[in-house]
Parts: sequence; structure tokens; C-alpha cells
Amino acid sequence: MRSRPAVIISAALMMIAACATPKPSPALSPDATAKRPTMTSPTTDTSAPSSAVAGSKPKRTAPTTDTSTPTPDAAAKTPKSTTPTIDTGIEVYGDCTKPSVEPVEIVLTCADYGEVLKGLYWMSWTSASAKAVGTLSYNDCTPDCASGHFHYVPGTRVILTDPVRGAGGQLVWSRVQEAPEPPGYETGPYHGGPQPLPTQPN
Repeated sequence: MRSRPAVIISAALMMIAACATPKPSPALSPDATAKRPTMTSPTTDTSAPSSAVAGSKPKRTAPTTDTSTPTPDAAAKTPKSTTPTIDTGIEVYGDCTKPSVEPVEIVLTCADYGEVLKGLYWMSWTSASAKAVGTLSYNDCTPDCASGHFHYVPGTRVILTDPVRGAGGQLVWSRVQEAPEPPGYETGPYHGGPQPLPTQPN
């Protein structure tokens, strides 16, 4: 048998050993073991832009103007004016007394005003001819010109041709053709062709 002191020492050693053994820590739940997000403080970019220079002002760029010459294709696509040129060097005796350009009326028989082109709308007036549309007014002279009746043909087409030198050397139209023509013109003195216009004041 062991002595009493030995027993006491042995018991003391066992107590020390028991106290020295670490106790297991309680199990943590999955949520507790998950890592918490690391909070970071927001940062502010205090650096100056790379293009900025301390004490300098921003440069302003002047607007640019396209001074390039259009290509031939672009010039070809540019619409051209279709308005015909009026040749003011040629006139017509519209009222039998004074020549003018593009009159609204042309008296064809200056003796009695029995045939007149009225309300003329001119479509062209060139060095070759002048074309218009208007209303032909004529006296049928039945039974005679003094007792005759006037007729009106709207939409009459008019062409002036053959410019000649008139009074004072002024170029004036000397021929006129109407279409349609009044009855009897085909068998008249001009056989349906152009009839003369005055080339000097009457």
C-alpha cells in the first residue's frame, strides 16, 4: 500500500491535469460561422483631371467651316432653274399703237377690233417664238360685220413668230397662229396659216 502522502500527491496531480484540459467550445450555427462582409469607407477621387493644369483655363475650339469644293456628281444633282428666259428685245403691237412684251391682249384686226386675243397667259417668250394661252374673241360678220355676233373660244393656243425690224428699228413679231381657228379661216386668205401682225403703229 502506498503511503498517505503519495496518495495526496497523486490526487493533486489529477486535479491539476483536469483543470489544464481545455473544454470544447460550443458549436456555432452555420449563420454564425459565415463571414461577415467587410465594411470599407467610400473613397473620393481628389485627383485633378489629366488634361487640367493648375492655374490654366480650358481651351476653346473654334468652329470649323467646310470649304471643300462640291464634287461633279454633287453639282450634277443640284436642280437647275426651269424658268425660261424672256427675250425683251422682241415686242408685239398688242394694242395696234405701241409695242410691248407679253401683253394680256392682242388686237388682230386693228380696223374694227373684230378679232381679239384676250386674257393671254404667256408660257414662253424667246428669240424664236412666243407662246401663250388665252381666249379668242371674233365677230362672225353675219349677215354683215356691223350686225354680226361675237363668239369666244377659251383655251386658244397662240404662237408668235417671224420677228422683223419695225418702226425705229425695234424688233417685233410679224406673224401669229391661233389654234383652234374660227370657222372659215381654213378657206380664208391665209388658208389656215399664220396671219400678219402690225409692225408699226396704226
